[in-house]
Amino acid sequence: MSSTGEQAAAAEVAAAIRQFDEEFPRTFEKGPFSCRRSAAPEGYPLVILPGAGGTSEFFSFVAAKLRDRGFDPILVDYSGTVPPDELAKGLDWLAQALRLVDPVAVGCSYSAYWCQHLPADGAFSGLVLCNGFVEAENLLPNPMFDHAAILTATPESLQAEWQSRARAQSETRLGQMLIHAMFGGLAAKDLRGRLLEVTSSEPVRSEWAGPVALIDCDDDQLVREQARRNFRAAWPDADYLTLKGGGHYPYVLVPDDFVTGIVNTHHAGKAFA
Repeated sequence: MSSTGEQAAAAEVAAAIRQFDEEFPRTFEKGPFSCRRSAAPEGYPLVILPGAGGTSEFFSFVAAKLRDRGFDPILVDYSGTVPPDELAKGLDWLAQALRLVDPVAVGCSYSAYWCQHLPADGAFSGLVLCNGFVEAENLLPNPMFDHAAILTATPESLQAEWQSRARAQSETRLGQMLIHAMFGGLAAKDLRGRLLEVTSSEPVRSEWAGPVALIDCDDDQLVREQARRNFRAAWPDADYLTLKGGGHYPYVLVPDDFVTGIVNTHHAGKAFA
């Protein structure tokens, strides 16, 4: 029997996802990408991507708030079986296919990593990299990022491990969002593929020369303090903001602060004006 806390968290997340589905339906699917966007988009385009264990639904608590602040959120799910550099090339193509004007990419965790591959002369006008990391070594030691174990696991067995982790947090908003992802929202092969890339990641020699903003969180237990320092050192000219209490998922845990952070950087607006 579920606890009162679990029931409340489940109800909150289910309601948020239901409203998100209504306001940001899937409007475009091609290749490795599936996009959600308002039926009547207007504002500065933000192309927002989840991390390795996430889906577009993880932005259910921030999408409408960003829209109400003058942005056009495009929430993008992506395949886990496509290499990082190819995902970046595909994302640049996607922005052009959607005819976005001066879009800004908002990458989170693993997608922050692979967004570093975006071309300097492509469609995007700026990057916002949230909870990013330089390479796999910076995430260790952590059994979640054991490359050898992930390599030998089947997609189904790896997903079962993540399902157990999600259930252990079932009384929380984040736990319920992970339950949604691990029990149908994110295919097992995509979870495993993304984690294989995360756990074998090496520093990116980025060609990006445009504006960059970094957002991290003071209590992120996956990208810990030294890893956060390393990522900031990799982007010495970037503006950066540290949020309190956002963990590894600030758009779930502190959505208002996340939205305010995006707005206040001015790096999610028109050509980073």
